[in-house]
Amino acid sequence: MTDESIADQIRALHAETAAAIAQRQTLAVEARAALITALRNRLICRPGCEDALATWGLEPLPHRWTICAEAQLSHTRSHVDHQEAREQARFGVPEELRHLEPAIAVYPHQVIDVTPASNTSSQPGPLPYRITVQVTIQTWVTATREADAHEAARQIMQGHLPALADAGITVTGLTWHVTDSPDAIPAGDAVDASPAPGAVRATGLADDLSAATAARDAAAQRLAHLKHSIRVRAIRALIDDEIGGIYQHTAERVDGFLTDLGLDGLPRAHHLTVAAELTLTIAAGTAREACDTARDLMHAATTSTPDESRPWTAYGWADPEHATPEQDGWRIPWRHEYEMWLRSDSSPDAATAAAEALARADLNRVLAGVDHHQITVAAAVEAFGIDLYLDPDRD
Repeated sequence: MTDESIADQIRALHAETAAAIAQRQTLAVEARAALITALRNRLICRPGCEDALATWGLEPLPHRWTICAEAQLSHTRSHVDHQEAREQARFGVPEELRHLEPAIAVYPHQVIDVTPASNTSSQPGPLPYRITVQVTIQTWVTATREADAHEAARQIMQGHLPALADAGITVTGLTWHVTDSPDAIPAGDAVDASPAPGAVRATGLADDLSAATAARDAAAQRLAHLKHSIRVRAIRALIDDEIGGIYQHTAERVDGFLTDLGLDGLPRAHHLTVAAELTLTIAAGTAREACDTARDLMHAATTSTPDESRPWTAYGWADPEHATPEQDGWRIPWRHEYEMWLRSDSSPDAATAAAEALARADLNRVLAGVDHHQITVAAAVEAFGIDLYLDPDRD
């Protein structure tokens, strides 16, 4: 193999790596936006939305954070005397602080110093005093993480300092902290304006063929993992009834969520009911005893928990009033009904034939060695839609 052909392979691997990274980034942005849209439209609850974002490793929902700082505030104001200056410093702050945008709140709680600003005490009227007060500063920011909220608050305050300095106000010794847990903000405000990512350039890729192959495989695996994680969580929300409403309507919404993201839709199935009629010959003293024995025999064909081997629920019954006595027992008419969800894109007729064959095979299995008469089986298609029985890991 020539150096040129190896170089071509490496370039192709780099391109595949970049494509996988770009697809994953696009999927992450679109999945987050779709999930928050569902939250805004009240189709899902906030805890479920937050859990899904965390499960997928995506950016969490923003919260409204109350961020506080302890600081020293110094300003110069005119007062008639030292007592008035100290009294007003305990309860008031300069008016300029009330009109800042983004807004901050300032709460004085300890006067540190009150000093005449000039030697003009002999002059009549109010005199300037330089006042320093220990204060608590509070502001509010929207951010996804506490560290981001702290940084946003620091930037807000940093942006205010020049205007405050122009008004003769200084703020020093800022120490930030969070006083309250973050508040959930309305879902309509939770979608950030992140654009869909454009072309992604993979950097730092090795020029070695094996390393380039490993990088491509890793990027593809990360993309596949996110696709699988999104699908599993969406199906889990559906089957655990996290999303309220009629099943098929809710399932169609989940299906649309997946297909809008470019993922495969949910598996569809024919919903069928199958009715089977047969007669059992039971040795028993009374009709009631014969019916009880028949019920015990047919228990093996009764199930309320569908699985891969028996994708149905089934139950049956007999009526003692319709039992017919025989020489050594009773003839018991038995009706057995199945409700099936059969995955298939075939015609309703084909689905009906398949359902009848499955029911007949199940009954023949249970009745092997049991004295019984002809089994009549009839199936009917009730609907065609998203399968009622989904497995998050398999589907």
